Amino acid sequence: MLNAEHANYFQSQIGVLRWAVEIGGIDIMCEVSMLSSFLAIPQEGHLSAVLHIFAYLKSHNRSRLVFDDLYADIDNHFIDGADWTDFYGNVKEPVPPNAPKPRGRAVEITAFVDADHAGDKVTCHSRTGVLIYLNCAPIMWFSKRQNSVETSLFGVSLLH
Repeated sequence: MLNAEHANYFQSQIGVLRWAVEIGGIDIMCEVSMLSSFLAIPQEGHLSAVLHIFAYLKSHNRSRLVFDDLYADIDNHFIDGADWTDFYGNVKEPVPPNAPKPRGRAVEITAFVDADHAGDKVTCHSRTGVLIYLNCAPIMWFSKRQNSVETSLFGVSLLH
């Protein structure tokens, strides 16, 4: 366990890293989220991990978050021709009759979700990460430790 001075330093550095994630540090999101769960009683290994994240950021200081309005090139071959009518029925998007005509380019929203099954070795809780893109621009991201223990990744991904 860290002494009070080092624990306070750990907590302040986690705060800095949280801001880094908030302003676009998607690449460190999960690690910062995991280390944030040890704010109450940090260990030496946790402080070491924080310092490793800062070393990573120093060596990757040319990383930029780019807001690209192009469309994502995603291979959807696994869903092409899929028939979802058994699951959703014969539904159509409700469009009000007085809706204005669309202008400009259409937008695509793409979401990526992943989870580690029982990633926390002490509590067996899983962590879910979510990235949401508008065309090729990331607009929302978060990582969250799940509140319950699941027996499959499918259940974990749905609990966010």
